[in-house]
Amino acid sequence: MIDPCLGSVTLTPHGPVVAGSVGQWTLRYTVGSYGVDEGGTLKLAQRFACDWQRPQFDRPAEPAYATVHTDGPAKLRPHFEAKGHERPWMRCLVIDVYDGSLAPGDTVTLTLGDQGHGSPGVRAQTFVESAHEFRLLVDPTNACVARPLPDSPRFPVVAGPATELVCIVPTQGVVGEPVDVFVKGQDAWGNPTPAPDDVELQWQGGGGGGGGGGARFDGQRLILDAPATGHVVARVGDLHCLSNAITIHDTRPRYQRYWGDLHAQTDATVGTGTEREYFTFARDRARVDFASHQGNDFQMTDADWQRLNDVVAEFHEDGHFVVFPGYEWSANTPAGGDRNVFYLEEGMPIIRSSHWQVPDVPEDKLTPAHPAGAFFARMREHVDTDKVLLAAHVGGRYADIQRYFDQELGPLVEVVSCWGIFEWLLHDALDAGYIVGVMCNSDGHKGRPGAEGPGAGEFGIGGGLTCVLAESLSRADIFTALKARRCYGTTGARIDLDFTVAGAPMGSVIPAGQSSGVAARVTGCAPMESLTLYRGREPVQCVRPAAFDGLAGSRRVRVGWGGARIRGRGRRVTWDGHIALAGAGIERVAPHAFDSAADGVRHVDATRVDVISHTTGDTDGVDLWLDDATRGQLTFHSAAGQFEVNLALLDDAGGEHTIDLGGIGMHVSVERYPETLTDHTLSLAGPLPDATSRTDRPTPWYVKAVQADGHAAWSSPIYTH
Repeated sequence: MIDPCLGSVTLTPHGPVVAGSVGQWTLRYTVGSYGVDEGGTLKLAQRFACDWQRPQFDRPAEPAYATVHTDGPAKLRPHFEAKGHERPWMRCLVIDVYDGSLAPGDTVTLTLGDQGHGSPGVRAQTFVESAHEFRLLVDPTNACVARPLPDSPRFPVVAGPATELVCIVPTQGVVGEPVDVFVKGQDAWGNPTPAPDDVELQWQGGGGGGGGGGARFDGQRLILDAPATGHVVARVGDLHCLSNAITIHDTRPRYQRYWGDLHAQTDATVGTGTEREYFTFARDRARVDFASHQGNDFQMTDADWQRLNDVVAEFHEDGHFVVFPGYEWSANTPAGGDRNVFYLEEGMPIIRSSHWQVPDVPEDKLTPAHPAGAFFARMREHVDTDKVLLAAHVGGRYADIQRYFDQELGPLVEVVSCWGIFEWLLHDALDAGYIVGVMCNSDGHKGRPGAEGPGAGEFGIGGGLTCVLAESLSRADIFTALKARRCYGTTGARIDLDFTVAGAPMGSVIPAGQSSGVAARVTGCAPMESLTLYRGREPVQCVRPAAFDGLAGSRRVRVGWGGARIRGRGRRVTWDGHIALAGAGIERVAPHAFDSAADGVRHVDATRVDVISHTTGDTDGVDLWLDDATRGQLTFHSAAGQFEVNLALLDDAGGEHTIDLGGIGMHVSVERYPETLTDHTLSLAGPLPDATSRTDRPTPWYVKAVQADGHAAWSSPIYTH
């Protein structure tokens, strides 16, 4: 309900805001005809996904200082509440009115990033948005019911200048057939900038394009006249980048590789932007081949569900851009936790976990359905199981697949999202003997499906991507491949990963007697660090580049830390601290795998490195080039844990020393590392080690590939029995 008697508000300056910029913004509220009684409240609310810097009120010379004044007789008390209003308008600067009232016409002036006392200002939201809103709500009667003004300030948040290039090519092509090369700019926060006009493209690879002969460009299309594997180098001025790998085949493979992000949200629920903006971004800016939209069920009305189905039908186009209708069944973890629902076609029902934020939607025999066991039963009762696919997700809530699981309906587990890396969810499935496949998506809330960045807010890392091995880019074939677990997931890099056992593709279940040979190959978007074969949780074979064979003379030491506190919402680990060296000097430092521009290296001198870092299952770190890496004492200081190692003893520990800090994989490690890595491809092949099942369950085998920059990929397992 919007009440015109609540007053009005203006914003200065009122215009486009550059994402992540620092400045001062002033809102002037004029009290409406109700007035504001003593004990009343004002709330300046922003959506949950917003990562506008949190205001503070008692340090005038520091960032994000905010002030509140009135020309009325009352006093004002400001404070910030992360959960100050109903979802999605949760982030609130709350102003309590006390020791007097405000009359109609009185004004309240709120200055965010007040620079009048030495503060540099406040950092704006780090991601683009066509109509960001400062929503002002007023409780004029001390009834604890705050309602929005009729018109709150809205303005666009736009990308900053390009700081890097991103180049995307298909993972596969055919000799003689042109393939599109897509190049975009990207600002410091991962927002796309307009595509540059003067891009210079160059082929870098073997086969037909080894020295440029046999590879040619027709505008921004690549054509090779012989089989090859390589990358495209794109340059504009001082910016350059390397594309993901592309393999050109003599003939089109049976299973082609298509990339997608099946899980993110818009302002229909708790995310940002409209559904049309969402799918346009996925198709045109992220350049994914397929997508879905996953709004929280308890927040979607029947009209919302119908509108989403209509937009999905509008954007879906077999052969060009595949879109699946879907939603997120969002039960609390004790009732089973989050499950993604993907439908093969429009017009299917939404079976909610609850009607918590849509109480006016009538309950019926279909909805709500919880716990997860009841949801599975209701789905089987009302939906053709050939047309629905479920996946287990870890977000704020996490899927408890140990208690609730339906292998036929839900054969996929989501190992990566913007919430973090959740390899433990795959382990839960394997420990229970389930036959599952791996997917990775974003669960992005920033309106950037397929190219989601962590920003500076609640989410821990950039979004993941799912690669599907399908016979064509059609709804039917992509859905069939997902159902068959013929897919793999990455942390967002388009890593080309292949894994077979006895020639069977990932996701297969095969007799152990036929499983004589295993083959895996990875070609990365950056130099590779490792390719590891797992039997369940157990690593049984690891391949690394030859540069790891002789590390005695390397002056490079990698210090890494990561993991999560718990499985639930409070999983984020704060690692802010420093690394100190005694007996050795630091010559150079490079950050490793920091996800957000808000984190990273903050100070370096000859004996110390200061860092700001947060992890949610992922790993951050720094690479140190030392004057002598064979001596000295290295100490890691952080509130999350302390670590000390004598570098002279690293060789006795196999070149690496790791300490377990509890939680969910919380750790710190120090290892000798090659000074340079250049190999983009790793492979392993041979007999499958001890393929006999040790139980009456099928034995799962999968591979994990890790790039030197920290990006990783997980195959879906192949099962032998």
